[in-house]
Amino acid sequence: MFLNDLQSEWAFYGRQLDVIGHLYISPAEQPARYPDLLFFCLYTARLLVDKKLTLSAATNIQKQLRLGQGLEKAVNWDEDRQFSLPARVIEYRGYAKSAISSSLLFRDKLHFRFGYMGFGLFSNGKRFDFCAGASVFALLETIYKKYDGNQEALAVLWSCAEALGNEELGVKINKGNCLTRGKEIYQSITGDQFAALY
Repeated sequence: MFLNDLQSEWAFYGRQLDVIGHLYISPAEQPARYPDLLFFCLYTARLLVDKKLTLSAATNIQKQLRLGQGLEKAVNWDEDRQFSLPARVIEYRGYAKSAISSSLLFRDKLHFRFGYMGFGLFSNGKRFDFCAGASVFALLETIYKKYDGNQEALAVLWSCAEALGNEELGVKINKGNCLTRGKEIYQSITGDQFAALY
């Protein structure tokens, strides 16, 4: 791993897979203005068009993302929240049978990697739907805690979430352009112009 690589792994624990050990490595020195938010846009855009994710699960994730700033109530577990996060995030305890991993490498160009294990041909599709949604909101919660108190960064986070929630699947965003759309959403909200985005 290089010093400016952002790495993330979601390991799903328990019989219901509703506990996530989230390993998240985000070095302080990175060329993007908000590298965590860029990663959130790329990860979510890629996941929403994954062939294993059902359309109903993808639209449900988007429906919740459209809450934008209302998501703060969900991550804070406020009593008047519109939904509860699907999984509890705990400290990473190591390898699990079911996991999703992703990384963002900052070089002359961005290199985004995404993969999962434990969701093979014979696994239950509903299991992947649940874990995919849980990973998006675990990442959201992790980034929220990292930026807690930084109102400017949090406003960008909520705007990115809302924009991803409003993307038209299969039309505006698809498997062929998901990473490009993720970058475009990030750029349009932040105005970040660092060279690797192009």
